[in-house]
Amino acid sequence: MLSKSTWFSIHSWVGVKLSILLCFIVATGTLAVVSHEIDWLANSAKRVSPSSVSDMNWQAVYAQALTKTAQLTPPVRKIESIHAPLHPWFSAEVIYRDKDNQRHRLFFHPTTGEHLGDGRWLNWQRFLRVIHRHLMLPLTLGITIVSAFSIAILAVLISSLYIYRRWWKGFFRTPRWRHRQTRWGDLHRLVGVWSLWFLIVIGLTGSWYLAERWGAAAPSRDKGYAMTEAAMDAPIMPTQAAFITMLHIARAQFQALTIQEVRLPNKAAGVVVFQGQASAILVRSRANTIQFDPVSAEAVFKQDGNDLSLHTRISEAADPLHFGVWGEVQGSTGKLASKILYFLFGIFLTALCITGTYMYGLRVGRKVDSISSKNTPFGAWRVALKKMGWVAWLFATGIAACLGYGAYSYLPFGS
Repeated sequence: MLSKSTWFSIHSWVGVKLSILLCFIVATGTLAVVSHEIDWLANSAKRVSPSSVSDMNWQAVYAQALTKTAQLTPPVRKIESIHAPLHPWFSAEVIYRDKDNQRHRLFFHPTTGEHLGDGRWLNWQRFLRVIHRHLMLPLTLGITIVSAFSIAILAVLISSLYIYRRWWKGFFRTPRWRHRQTRWGDLHRLVGVWSLWFLIVIGLTGSWYLAERWGAAAPSRDKGYAMTEAAMDAPIMPTQAAFITMLHIARAQFQALTIQEVRLPNKAAGVVVFQGQASAILVRSRANTIQFDPVSAEAVFKQDGNDLSLHTRISEAADPLHFGVWGEVQGSTGKLASKILYFLFGIFLTALCITGTYMYGLRVGRKVDSISSKNTPFGAWRVALKKMGWVAWLFATGIAACLGYGAYSYLPFGS
């Protein structure tokens, strides 16, 4: 059994040496939880009055999407997908590709089908997603680095339970405010014990992403294929009549399915895919699907999330648990509540990274006479940065490069 001092050394080394990049990953993940809502604030075309919305009118949105994309210049190559609103105050979204195969967005009123505006593919949601997921690095390298930090989170979590003896008594312990180091230490422990569940969830799901990337991914899911000769030769958009027929069949044959997305054919023998949430919990929308031949409107494949293997269910559960969208099976209200919960605890986890590093600077600063003004807040940060050494500069430079390239590529003032 390791001694308390050894656990403290582990906690301090991981929490301080890796703090800059760990804090950045946690902070971007926190913003990624509400990235769709940030886009809602940034783009008025995404906003509708909830009182004007009843149900998602798929046929009206599809009909208007066909009409609108036929009028666009440059010409539209294909409509890729249609998405139901995330919340009652969101518009429906259509994603299409132009003749250069670049993606774009169109927004429609979910009930009337009225065209409300357009948007860039590279929006805030995409920007935060790629930065948090792989730091703008090549996919495997970036995912490996980010996911490896989940192991650091678990190491900090486990070591904290040995350092903070009888931690279960700390949930309602009032912080002592008299001295600076005592105050920050008590706040750090208080936030830490309330965040234990969150650290476990993020640490385990992040570790799963690492394992998935390096060989533990679930087997590829089954899918349907078009049966008609015309659809076998090239991707075909269904007619409005065929689309309506598919809707009726989907609702009759998969009554538990709440459709959240419709994917349209993108290659020869491609199918029209209706997917969403049903009775299975902790699965992505793709787990519940019914698929159709785009010409005949015949159902060619159906999958219920309840029928997936244990391995696949574990894989499917990772995203809802990691990003806080597990409430969507309860509808829009549940989804918003779970996202707010994750956003708040994401802030707490970011604060733990910051306060832990600051406390380390205060503690070590008292012992380092060569560092001037060590008892001031700035002095404590200088001590912490000095102890991080070259790692601090490596991480800071990497983060600056990541943000700079991401802003240039993804944000409106970029290319």
